[in-house]
Amino acid sequence: MAEEHDAPAGAIDRALAVLAVLAEASEPMGVTEIARRVGLAKSVVHYHVSALVRNRYVEARPDHRYGLSQAALQLNRGNYSNLELRTRAVPYMRALHHETRETVVVSTLVGEERVAVDQLVSPHEIKLAVELGRPFPLHAGASGRVILAFLQEDARESILKRPLEQLTSETVTDRAYLRSLLVATRESGVAVSHNERQEGAASIAAPVFDSGGITGALSVCGPGYRFDEGTLDRYAPPLKSAAAQLSQQLGHRP
Repeated sequence: MAEEHDAPAGAIDRALAVLAVLAEASEPMGVTEIARRVGLAKSVVHYHVSALVRNRYVEARPDHRYGLSQAALQLNRGNYSNLELRTRAVPYMRALHHETRETVVVSTLVGEERVAVDQLVSPHEIKLAVELGRPFPLHAGASGRVILAFLQEDARESILKRPLEQLTSETVTDRAYLRSLLVATRESGVAVSHNERQEGAASIAAPVFDSGGITGALSVCGPGYRFDEGTLDRYAPPLKSAAAQLSQQLGHRP
């Protein structure tokens, strides 16, 4: 029988305790068993399990049992590469942050989703900040789309054949149009989005590669009204240069 855990106190501690129990389990578990093992009330465990399901780290089974999702399983495999990406990205992020005075984000590919792993937030009073660690679908927003554009064709087509979630009224879900945007992204080396993942937000992103291929994205983002065509044209060259230099640091050879 698995060892029971002392009841954790903080909200983050409780969520991590739930993940730890599911990671130790040999099969999916119900809320009652999870609650017993972490030493918390069923209602509290249900709250945290529901949050983990919403954020795609836990999968809900038809029999009301829960198990780790593929995204959660990928976290351990990607841990050291993500750390290297974050560490090596810092000087390039600082340079872009200084030049643009907007929020600069580095994201990584986790499974078939995009996760922001670090950011430098804009000094402007009105700014955009992203939620680190939360997975988002690749078709929504500039960072996700630039990763999707440079995936191997079979992996890209596998994603495009699935239902495409509508995150906002302007999320691109039309496959023909999305494919044309992906072609344009591969040709230009950047992806641009307005209101596609979050209303009122805009972003421009460039791909980051390592020795194995596409691994993430470097992006500049902020309120949409500050990201007009002229601004995006100014941001594209330094962004592409920073992403290319970061890719070389990670072992990519064009």
